[in-house]
Amino acid sequence: MGTSLKDQALEILQKHHIGVMATVSNGKPHSSYMTFAHKQFTLYTVTPKEAEKVEALRKNPHTHILYGYENEELSQTFLEIEGTVSEVQDDEMKERVLSKLHPKYAKDAAAMLLLKIEPIRMRFMNKSGDNREEVTV
Repeated sequence: MGTSLKDQALEILQKHHIGVMATVSNGKPHSSYMTFAHKQFTLYTVTPKEAEKVEALRKNPHTHILYGYENEELSQTFLEIEGTVSEVQDDEMKERVLSKLHPKYAKDAAAMLLLKIEPIRMRFMNKSGDNREEVTV
């Protein structure tokens, strides 16, 4: 018996922690590589409080994330996640995300803002046999 789509999605979330997060700033799309942690299907990331994406997300809290692709092969499965972003206070989760950052990008926790991404839609991309299989979260 195969694993459920939810289990497969959670496996990708557990195996990887880097994704590309898109926002809209001044009416134009902008993408950034981000480091994530998760609780079930809810993602968390940190960004400097003065980052342009903070103001962009305050104006438009919607995001699109590509998660789990490592360019190993063209048919590799990864997740496409549409979500809503909010700023949250959770020191434990903030430290969890900060611990995953490359030291070059890790700043003092007080200088960083924790973002919570609640998924609206999640799909598998490049999954063998079905390119866009939806995960109900």
